[in-house]
Amino acid sequence: MIGSLPTEMEETEEISTSTTEWRMVSDPKQAGWFFSQELLHSNRDSNSLFLRVDIRQDKEEQDRALVTFYNRDNVQWTSPLQCKLQGDVATGSGVDRHMMSTVIFKLISGFHINLGSAAIVKIFEGEPDHLIPSVSDELLDNNMFTVAGRMIGHSFLHHGPSFPGLSPAITHILFGGSLETTPVTVQDCPDLDIRDTMKMLDGDAELKEFDSIHQLCLSWDLPAPNATNRKWLSEKLLLHAVIGQTRRQIYQFRKGLKETGLWPLLIQRRDIIPILFPRESEAQVTPQMLLDCIIWPSSITVTFESYEVKDEDESDAIDVSRVSGYLKTFIDNASPAELKSLVKFWIGWEVPATEMKVEIVEATFPTAATCFEKLRLPRHHTAYKTFHQDLCTCISTSYSGFGCA
Repeated sequence: MIGSLPTEMEETEEISTSTTEWRMVSDPKQAGWFFSQELLHSNRDSNSLFLRVDIRQDKEEQDRALVTFYNRDNVQWTSPLQCKLQGDVATGSGVDRHMMSTVIFKLISGFHINLGSAAIVKIFEGEPDHLIPSVSDELLDNNMFTVAGRMIGHSFLHHGPSFPGLSPAITHILFGGSLETTPVTVQDCPDLDIRDTMKMLDGDAELKEFDSIHQLCLSWDLPAPNATNRKWLSEKLLLHAVIGQTRRQIYQFRKGLKETGLWPLLIQRRDIIPILFPRESEAQVTPQMLLDCIIWPSSITVTFESYEVKDEDESDAIDVSRVSGYLKTFIDNASPAELKSLVKFWIGWEVPATEMKVEIVEATFPTAATCFEKLRLPRHHTAYKTFHQDLCTCISTSYSGFGCA
């Protein structure tokens, strides 16, 4: 995922890279960064895009605001982006990071919008690392796969989280691979009944549900099963279930990605594709990954309204050491979901930054200055149990706003 490049690169006002630099650099992450910066810089004078979400509204209204923003046509998605969390005092780049993270989180977990009977609408379905587009006609009619492509491309442009877990078979077709060489597996089929049918056809036992299997084959323009074609038929059913039923969805998805301007990069630098669509295991934040990014404090920081003063009292070193140790213990023992929530609370999204600062301060609860990638922890904790409780309470607010930040 993109997000670990030097901060000074992100703050550069004038981009000096040539139009070929992203083609020449060997590191795909750097290539993606150069391409995105060049594209955003070339459209810096365009009218800004304003993405606003009111966190005082219910989940359905918030999710609808995101979908409505990305469901507009004739939009220059490389224009400057300004994000606003209405009902939250947070401002600056931390809000932009939070919004991009929320967009990808919603693509993974589902949107609370009223499309059909489902309480939560998932654009992709299936098991981890084998996600495929939903076969819902309602999602197609509402252009939701174009929306998904725009969301993923837009997050990439702004160095946000990638979309993990997409089936290699879908990625293969999405970027022009042939049907004959599609790396489809039974795990790519989210319909368990179809999986059972394929398993029966692939075996040698007598078909006990011949009529239902025959009807399924007829509905997909395939011949009736017999002793000589059953294994071939099993393969065709799998290919149709995964690719045949989702061709229009993939077309929409590709269209959305293209509209964000990423297509030249993705076609000419195929090594970028695994960054855009990583395996779910690769997208997880590990304890060591996070610990390697942390800049630990050496003293207590006393924060005033407009400036900070380092307290040099040597006795405070005990508090710094103790509370820092609590954080290390939390990170070492946290689940992947807790680590992502911590990073999101800390800097605004789940992608660890190169330098993530910790301060030990006079405060009641943990807070975060997301724009400065800084986590502030209270010095008063003398037991890990209460530290753990307070930190968990605070980081649980990261998906509804900035909470105490």
